[in-house]
Amino acid sequence: MKVSFLLPLAISAAAAAAVADSGVVAVDSIAKRDCVNYFPPLSIVQKCCDQALNTLFWIDEPLKTGVCCALGSILSGLTCVPAPPPAKNATICSGEPVCPHQSGKDLGIEYGHCYVLKGLSGLYLGHDYGTKYEIMGENPGVVFRVCAAKGDCATNADTPVAALNGTWYLQDQFGDPNGSGFGWLGGSGDLSVQANSADALVVAGSSNCYGGKCAVCIRFPPGGAHAPCPLNPGQSHLGIAANPNSCQPFYWEEVACRSEQ
Repeated sequence: MKVSFLLPLAISAAAAAAVADSGVVAVDSIAKRDCVNYFPPLSIVQKCCDQALNTLFWIDEPLKTGVCCALGSILSGLTCVPAPPPAKNATICSGEPVCPHQSGKDLGIEYGHCYVLKGLSGLYLGHDYGTKYEIMGENPGVVFRVCAAKGDCATNADTPVAALNGTWYLQDQFGDPNGSGFGWLGGSGDLSVQANSADALVVAGSSNCYGGKCAVCIRFPPGGAHAPCPLNPGQSHLGIAANPNSCQPFYWEEVACRSEQ
């Protein structure tokens, strides 16, 4: 059987003070606030929830029973608890390109994490028969690790690269096929694998969207990036452009990092 409660016609100032809590205003202040009236569970005292600062979760909307929680909180049972961090937009080996965690704040890629770079053609950036970087080359799908400094991939690990003025270096986890260990993206003209981290190029980028998918368009400060010479259809080298507005877009797919042999 439902039991209906009648709201008292007046609430004393002492009673109002007793029921006031964070984000909740007693009925005698309702007229002064832009808020939503509700009854806390098992209470006959009406309150208001200021939705500029809080979220009102309805338990029984027809009876106006609810719980008022601070913004950023969720309801667990009848208790307000902090909301869990958002799930990552793409997981390792999901085949989906990463997207910014917060639009305008970061690029979606993270320091210390590894990625393969897919061109808009759907083909991966890799090596040609030697050490030059090439889309649709003989050795595609190079695994790159995003590093905060030359030779240092541990600093700022798991931190997203900032959208504004964020820079990084790319460790090449395939390396020089005729050398040993990992390498670094660098050089001039047609960019190529560098054995020494001191020769790594600094990379910057901006968020873009192609075909409804997130991409990062890379450049090499203070200049840009472009294809420096003509190749067969579908193929493309990677080089430095004088114009910083010129950039090379890639879909960044996260993969597991490799162990150096």
